[in-house]
Amino acid sequence: MQEAYGRAVDAILEREVDLVIHSGDVFDSVRPATHVIIGFLKQTARITARASIPYLVAAGNHETPRLRTTTAALEYANLVNVHSAHGFDLDYWSEELDGANVGVTLAPHGAVFGTGAVMPARDADVNVLVTHGMVPGLEAKQHEMGEADLQSAMISAPFDYIALGHYHEFHEHKPNAFYAGATERFGFGEVASKPGFAIVEFDGDGLKSVEHVEIEARPMLDLEKISAKEMDAATLTEAVRERTADVDLDGAIVRLRVYDVRRGVTSGLDRALLRDLQRRCLNFSLEVHAEELPEERAEGPVSAVFGALEEEFAAFVKARKERGELEDKFADEFLEKGRGYLARSASEEGPA
Repeated sequence: MQEAYGRAVDAILEREVDLVIHSGDVFDSVRPATHVIIGFLKQTARITARASIPYLVAAGNHETPRLRTTTAALEYANLVNVHSAHGFDLDYWSEELDGANVGVTLAPHGAVFGTGAVMPARDADVNVLVTHGMVPGLEAKQHEMGEADLQSAMISAPFDYIALGHYHEFHEHKPNAFYAGATERFGFGEVASKPGFAIVEFDGDGLKSVEHVEIEARPMLDLEKISAKEMDAATLTEAVRERTADVDLDGAIVRLRVYDVRRGVTSGLDRALLRDLQRRCLNFSLEVHAEELPEERAEGPVSAVFGALEEEFAAFVKARKERGELEDKFADEFLEKGRGYLARSASEEGPA
C-alpha cells in the first residue's frame, strides 16, 4: 500500500495543484505499524515540505479511535505540517490560494454521528466540505463494520464541492459531490476498479471540473473458479496448473477459488506447484470450499452484511495465523469450516 501511495504522490506532483485533500482512511487501523506511519510521513513530506502544498485530511472509520482518550495515529501527520481532523468535532481550515479565499470544513468519522446540517463559511470564495461515509442511496456490495451513513442534511448545504471518502470507486453522487476512489485495490470485489484520485478545478463561477486521474496499481486477478466435485488430488492439481499456466502472475495479487472439494483431496495437492505460485505472485490465495457458496448460486445480489462478516472472519483468522497464534493447518481448517457455517446461516436466514 505504501508503494501505491508513493505512486499517487508522484502523479499529484506532476500536476499543478494548490491544495491536496485526503478524505480519510490514511491508515487501515487505529494503531498502524511504525514502518507504515514512517512511509506515509516520508511521502507526504514530498508534498508539504518540498513542494509547499497544503495538505488536509479528515479521519476515516479505520483510523478513528473508539475511545476519545486514545491517541490517533494521524497526529503524527503534524510532523510534516498536515492539517488533520481526527477527533470527534468539526474542524475548519482557510487560506488564500491563487487569489481566492478557500474555506474547507472537515467532518471526520468521529464527528459524523449526531452532526446535522453543515453550512459553508460566508467569507470564503470557495467552500469545500470533506467527510467520510456512505451517502444515501449508494448501492455497494461490500460494507464494513463501523462505517458511517451520512445523513442527507449533512451534505445538502450549498458547498462548491464535497469531497467524499470511504467508497473505493470514483463516483459522482451529485454534481458537486464526488468519491475520489482509492489509490489501490483492497479486495477481490475491486478487481475491475481503476485506482486513482480526483483533480478538482474552480473558477469565478464555482466548480469548473472534476477529473479522475488513474494511477498504476498492482495487478489483481480473480481466476475462473474450479468445480472439483469429481476430482481427486491429481486431477485438481492439473486443474490448478491449467488455470495458472497462461496468465502473467509475476508480482500480481491472485485468487483461485475451488468449490465442491471432497474431504482429503486438498492434502494431496502438489506442494511444489503451490510454492512456485506463491513465489511468482505478490500473493497467491487458493480458496478451497467444501461446497458452493450462496453468492455463487444466487441470481440476485449478495447480502452486504454477509459479505462483510465473512471478510471480518477471514481477516481475524489471517491475523492470528500471521502472529503465530494458530498453526497453518488448523487455521486453514478453521477458516474453511467457519465459512461453511456462515454460508449456511446466510442461506437459511434469506433476504432481510
